[in-house]
Amino acid sequence: MAKDRSKPPEEHRLKTTKEKRSLRCQLTQAELLAAGEKLADLLDCLRCTTGERENVTKQYKAKEAELSAQIETQQLLVRNKSEIRTVDCINVLDYTDVKCIVTRTDTGEVIMDRKLTEDEKQSTLPFDGEEPTDNESQPSEAPRGA
Repeated sequence: MAKDRSKPPEEHRLKTTKEKRSLRCQLTQAELLAAGEKLADLLDCLRCTTGERENVTKQYKAKEAELSAQIETQQLLVRNKSEIRTVDCINVLDYTDVKCIVTRTDTGEVIMDRKLTEDEKQSTLPFDGEEPTDNESQPSEAPRGA
């Protein structure tokens, strides 16, 4: 008879190690309540931060608009090489030549030479003994057109 040379059944060879894994776990009631409270706090914080950002954005937009307006004004000054200013002028109503002459006091330039309006032609002259008002001058004694 032949010898049975079969191998004996192998024993299970096991190696056991420990490791950490991230796995889904059900929250307890207390953990769920704490998570809800933290969520509410975070939402409040987000609303506040968003509100602050909107306010800052509005402030910056207003500042940008102001700077843009100043830039536009300066561009016009440079482009036109002039600006509108309030300048003292003298109005001379010449009843003899029936015209009004407007002269700048800063440069002496005549800026307007026009005919008197009907209202200006009807202006009142002082009565005997009355002094003319500050805006009216007395008629010139110099002869005209000589």
